[in-house]
Amino acid sequence: MEQEQVQYFVIRVKNNTVLREPVYRQRKRPYAHTIEQDMVCQLGKQKFITQHKFRVVTLKDPQGNPITLVTNLHRPSAERIAEIYRQRWQIEVFFRWIKQHLNVPTLFGKTPNAVYGQLYTALIVYVLLHYVYMQGMKQVHPHARLSFAEFDRLISFAALPPEWVVYLAHHLTLP
Repeated sequence: MEQEQVQYFVIRVKNNTVLREPVYRQRKRPYAHTIEQDMVCQLGKQKFITQHKFRVVTLKDPQGNPITLVTNLHRPSAERIAEIYRQRWQIEVFFRWIKQHLNVPTLFGKTPNAVYGQLYTALIVYVLLHYVYMQGMKQVHPHARLSFAEFDRLISFAALPPEWVVYLAHHLTLP
């Protein structure tokens, strides 16, 4: 018989989430300057109250806006919960960047090798394309200069300005 694995999470919830029967956690030292509250409570309204109690940490972002985090991690400090969320958010930002810049809207496989292969290939193509772009920016006439986003879009449609086509023809020919 297999043991059920516990899945830990730290998620952001809307500021209007109903917190039921909050119990504020006691601390021996003051919170870091970004932490506002640390409590354990149930979530939801009347018929839709969660069965388990969750930890709720409220903090302020760099602009001073409140962020409410919910987790099933009860041992780490509130500061550690905030750090886990920041790291998780950096992963989200990284994958958004991959989807937008590396032209990887979906992954073709689910195995680690398939994912790594697709991401490495996309990253290599991106780096090579950016290198060609940077070299071309030094050589094409100033009126033909493009942003990297324009260059990427136009090269994929084979619609580069003539100056770029000449540059690529002269510098990317095989020996």
